[in-house]
Amino acid sequence: MKKRILSLMLSAALITTMPSAVMAAVETYSDGEVHTIGVAVYDPDSAEMKMFSDYYRDYIQAGFPVKFIFSGKLSGAEDEMAFVKQAKEQGAEGIISFAGNAAGLPDIIEACEENELYYALGSNSVSDENYEIIKSNPWYMGSVGPKLEDVYEAGCDMTEFFLDKGAKNIVIMSGGAASGNRLHQVRTWGMLNTLEEKVGLVLSEEAEELSKTDKVTELSDKDGKIKVTICPGYTENDGAGLANLETAFSKGDCDTLISAFHVSSYLDKIADKEKDQNSNIMVGAIDSFSEQNFEIFKEKDQFGNPPIDYVRGKYASMAGPAFAMIYNAITGTPDVVKENGEAARLYQKLWTAKTEKEYVELYGYATGIYENAYSCDDLMEVIGQFTEDADPESFRELTEASDVESAKERIFDK
Repeated sequence: MKKRILSLMLSAALITTMPSAVMAAVETYSDGEVHTIGVAVYDPDSAEMKMFSDYYRDYIQAGFPVKFIFSGKLSGAEDEMAFVKQAKEQGAEGIISFAGNAAGLPDIIEACEENELYYALGSNSVSDENYEIIKSNPWYMGSVGPKLEDVYEAGCDMTEFFLDKGAKNIVIMSGGAASGNRLHQVRTWGMLNTLEEKVGLVLSEEAEELSKTDKVTELSDKDGKIKVTICPGYTENDGAGLANLETAFSKGDCDTLISAFHVSSYLDKIADKEKDQNSNIMVGAIDSFSEQNFEIFKEKDQFGNPPIDYVRGKYASMAGPAFAMIYNAITGTPDVVKENGEAARLYQKLWTAKTEKEYVELYGYATGIYENAYSCDDLMEVIGQFTEDADPESFRELTEASDVESAKERIFDK
């Protein structure tokens, strides 16, 4: 009973075009056999959320008897709890959340318990304090996402990459760090500590505190050979980050811009600055392997370079294990995920592309039909309905084998 008929359905469905594949998979089952899952996203229009949504809608929905309900924009825990209720009214049996409301998790899990909906946190981690509160709740399945230490290292590694390429006049886009976005804070913190350690940048206060600055902040080494400007603020919808970037660019030439978030909303300002100073600006972002970045990498600036030189981030199919968590729960095998009744805390690595060629290759592994980092067959191996001996150990092993080399082994060694 390892794969049952579903594996045959998947093979047949994926021969067709993707939209047809989705219809083929769902229409094979009666309404009572199709499971409905709610997906909470912080902004359905963001490139990262589109990336995860497309993986579920275009790939997972083609391979499993499921359909997904996606939220609108969620601004906090209250919004997410309202979506939990709405999803229940629309027949959902579980929730996968990418909404980023980790601090409000106890209240959200309480709402899920009231509505009898299983819940998994995708692409994020849980504080020790909150985990102790919710770990034994039968409706909370667990979390999957990068460790905070890996988020910090992302900032360190990107900064060191550009220092090795000769970066001297650097702009740091810290995004939501000043307004409490913990991931943006930690990424910026890593950048600043690396600059202090590697090139002697003089910090006006501890890097952890400086990462939260809400003002354009200029720093340098003691000899003035390295100059760094921190630009806080988001850049969507004329956010403060745009004006802050203009202020930073007005202070002199820039050879490198490193960002704690995406760069798509201000690439035009980078291009204008390159034109004004008649020299290239190297650009790096801790973002995601989204379709938007895929398109950006294929472009060329006035100097013949891609607008982005470096991306470190999440990828579409890393959302697979969070789906498997919920699918196990709603099909009666939560113990495949939970060990001794406690919710899982599982961690995944971020991927890195330093060239257009690398980005295209990794983007393919994240989104491909036949070569996918977490394929439907991979996920069936850790779902009790399809694999009788699936257990928490095998679930953890698959989930945490998330680096590029492990993904390649799964893809090419079958």
